[in-house]
Amino acid sequence: MLKIGTGWSEDSDTAEATQDALKLAQDQLGGQPAKAAMVFAGIDMDLEVLTRELAEALPGVPVAGCTTDGEVAGPEGFLEDSVVITLFASDAVDFTVGMGAGATGTPAQATADAVNMAKAASDKAPALCIALPEGLGTNIHHLLNGLRDQLGEDFPIVGGAAGDQLRFQGTKQFMNQTIVNDAMVVLMMHGPVIYSCGVATGYEPLGNRHTITKAEGATVYEIDDRPAADLYADYLQQPSIFYPLAVYEEKRQSFVLSSPLNFDEETGAIQLVNPVENAARVQLATATRDEIVDAARTAVQSAYAGFPSNRTPDLALFFSCAGRRATLGTRTAEEYESIADIVGEDIPTSGFYTYGEIGPDQPQGRSVTHTNAFLAVLLGTQETV
Repeated sequence: MLKIGTGWSEDSDTAEATQDALKLAQDQLGGQPAKAAMVFAGIDMDLEVLTRELAEALPGVPVAGCTTDGEVAGPEGFLEDSVVITLFASDAVDFTVGMGAGATGTPAQATADAVNMAKAASDKAPALCIALPEGLGTNIHHLLNGLRDQLGEDFPIVGGAAGDQLRFQGTKQFMNQTIVNDAMVVLMMHGPVIYSCGVATGYEPLGNRHTITKAEGATVYEIDDRPAADLYADYLQQPSIFYPLAVYEEKRQSFVLSSPLNFDEETGAIQLVNPVENAARVQLATATRDEIVDAARTAVQSAYAGFPSNRTPDLALFFSCAGRRATLGTRTAEEYESIADIVGEDIPTSGFYTYGEIGPDQPQGRSVTHTNAFLAVLLGTQETV
């Protein structure tokens, strides 16, 4: 059995917001004690107050959370500058948290520390990992590789990188009352957990594939031995951050999108949100706002199609890219509105807008990184006798 309670508040006073969101979540638990809490918070929330309020109200309950580019909670949908709290209760599943520092410089060590801390707190085998890493300056690919090294190549890992409302000044992660940045925070579930994922972007590639001929980290200097920005000029006449690159990788079934942050007018170099490798094949990609909204519905439908037909999900988690929110603008709320009828009102939902998404590109299987994607994760427990 897995019992979930979700609560939210947009009160500008952090203490009031935390108390209000917590009460809503606890009411949904129906008197069952919380065994863990996951929290998504607006960047301007006072995290010291938030974590203190949670520690006082939920003594001994492990907490994992991060700041965001926007929050999601059903039935409200898209929220800004809010606190969203998800409480977990179960008599069969254990919940543990872990944290590792130095995600940017030492991703292998940061992920090992986080996983080992979480695994040490339960004598049950881990079943699923929710990862909430630093979203600025890190290589999310390296962080996922570190998690896989510790948990197994095909272990289910889902989540999203912390955000700061596209300010790019600094995100925060927190575990219990420890507030950090440049870290990996995980919430681990141990026991008879079942899950299904769906992911979609709505973006389609344009024209022919091209080859990255000079790149260092997230900076692309040349494509087809020409200044990288020339590719945008060929198709669009001028650079645009709303047209990500579709990057093709051997180990995944679909391309991964990488959005440009800025263009160097003098050199023609492009700064992307995540690193790409030399010799990678790329195309420009495009999507209308309608196609971006429709992709959210496609992702949720895929997740439901892969969930056991004889079970009902206990929780729906949504991780949507900050780039999608930037493109949708005033239509951001339509993402959740497009899926509300699929999820219904009886299944708790929560999520946030991220600086990178983590999850399988199939209902189950090997987790990969995503950008400009909408990731839906359905969670439940196996039927026991």
